[in-house]
Amino acid sequence: MNHSKTPLVSKSDSNLTDPYDSLLMIPGPTIVHQTVRKSMSNNQMGHLSSEFTENFRTLLKSLKKIFLTESGHPFIITGSGTIAMEAAVLSLLEPNDDGLILDTGYFAQRFVEMLSCYDIKSNVLSFEFGKHADPDKLKQELKNYNPTAVFITHVDTSSTIMNNIKELVNEVNNTDALSIVDSVCGIGGCELNFDKLGADVVLTTSQKALGSVPGAGILMLSKKAIEILENRKIKIPSYYLNLKKWKTYMDNPSTYLATPAIQVMGALKISLEMILDEGIENRWIRHERIAKSIRCGLEALNLDFIAEENYRANTVTGFHVPAGKSIEIQSKLKQKYKVEIASGFGKMKNNTLRVGHMANIKESESLQFLNGLENILQDYNSLIKTGTAQSAAEQSLK
Repeated sequence: MNHSKTPLVSKSDSNLTDPYDSLLMIPGPTIVHQTVRKSMSNNQMGHLSSEFTENFRTLLKSLKKIFLTESGHPFIITGSGTIAMEAAVLSLLEPNDDGLILDTGYFAQRFVEMLSCYDIKSNVLSFEFGKHADPDKLKQELKNYNPTAVFITHVDTSSTIMNNIKELVNEVNNTDALSIVDSVCGIGGCELNFDKLGADVVLTTSQKALGSVPGAGILMLSKKAIEILENRKIKIPSYYLNLKKWKTYMDNPSTYLATPAIQVMGALKISLEMILDEGIENRWIRHERIAKSIRCGLEALNLDFIAEENYRANTVTGFHVPAGKSIEIQSKLKQKYKVEIASGFGKMKNNTLRVGHMANIKESESLQFLNGLENILQDYNSLIKTGTAQSAAEQSLK
C-alpha cells in the first residue's frame, strides 16, 4: 500500500455535523455523512418491491467487497451488532457444545453471557485489561481443551485493544473448531481481508467504522460455517435469530421472512458505496494515520494509554487522565468545546476516557478534540503549553 497516495476525505465532506451540535467522537455510533442522512428522508418503499430487493442485492455485493471476499456468505439483519453476535451463537452452536472465549474486555464477556443463555458450555481464557490475546497461550489452551468454537474480539471498545486476529485465527484453524471474530469496531477502519484471514465468521454492525446509522447486524460466514448451519442436528430454537432462515432470504431477497428496516438498509447501501469510492485500503490507511496523530497528541500531553503498545486500535483510543477527573473532563469537553467522547470502563471509569476516531472523522476534527482536551488539562497542569498536542499531531501527519 502506497501511503503517499492516500487521499484525505474531500473538503466537500466538511459539513458532517450541524455547527450547533457536538462533534461525536465516542466509540460508536459515529458521525453520519450528510449524503447518508439525506437518503433516509426518501419516500418509503415496499419491502418486497423490485426497487428494494434490487437495492438489497447490491448491498450484499458491496458488503463482500468491503470484506474482500469471493467465498464468504453475507448476512444483514435488522438489529444491533449484538443481534449478529447472538445469531452466530444460537445458529452455529448446539446445547452441550463448548465455546472458548478470549477475554480482552467487556464485549468478549458478552459472549459468555450469550452461551449461558442457551446451555452452551464455555471456557474463558482471560488476559489483563489492556493486554492483547496471546496466540501462544491460545495454542496451549487448545491442546488442553477441545472447543466447538473460539470467540475472538478484533477491537474491544472497552479496553481499546486491537488483537492480532490473523495469528489467533491461524491457531484455531489448526484444530476443528470454528473461529468467530467480533469485528464490530474493526470492519471499515482496521485491516481485515476475510478470505486471507480464514475465519469462519466475522461480524460487525452499521454504526461504527462503516459510518452508517444504527440498525443493521452484519455477518460474513465461511463455507465451513454454512455447512455446519445446514447440517446441524438440533433445530435452531429461534425464528428471528435463525441464520438458516436468513440464508434463504439472503439468497433471494424477494422472499419474505420479516420486514427489514428499509431506511437503515438504504443508508447502509450509501455508506458502503462511499467506502468503495474511497477505496477500502485507503480507508484503512486514513484511520491508521489519524489514530497515530491522536496518540502522538496525547503522548505530548504526558497521558498514558489503556491498551499496550503495538496493540492500540485504529478506531478508538483509551487514555488515562488525572485521577477522579474523567467525568469532569468529559463534561467540560462537551460543554465548552462541543466534542463528545466516552468514559472508561469498570474500575477505570473515573480515571480514563475513550475517544472514537473512525468512519467520517477527519484530521481537522481530531485536532479539535486534542485542542479542547489540552485547554482543559491546563486547569490541572499549568506546565502544559498551548499548541503542544496539535504540534505533535501535525508532525505525525506529515
